[in-house]
Amino acid sequence: MDKKPKTHADLLPKGLCPAFLWKHLLTHSINDPVYDDRKWPGDGYYWCAKTCTCIGPDDEHVHPSACLQSRSCYDGQKIPEA
Repeated sequence: MDKKPKTHADLLPKGLCPAFLWKHLLTHSINDPVYDDRKWPGDGYYWCAKTCTCIGPDDEHVHPSACLQSRSCYDGQKIPEA
């Protein structure tokens, strides 16, 4: 039995900021399979909805590894730690 390939959605970290945007959201290809060994979703084109650039309101780069709840400009419901 063949293993189902990962999708870009599978590579998204939990708790990503809702202001985080990336090209695959616009092309409806978030569920496309990923056939290589990449660690992050998409093709590297990430930007913030607040600034419309690849730099967030805190002057840091927009990236799925960085746009999490610990960031000062995070724009979502913070999940309480257990």
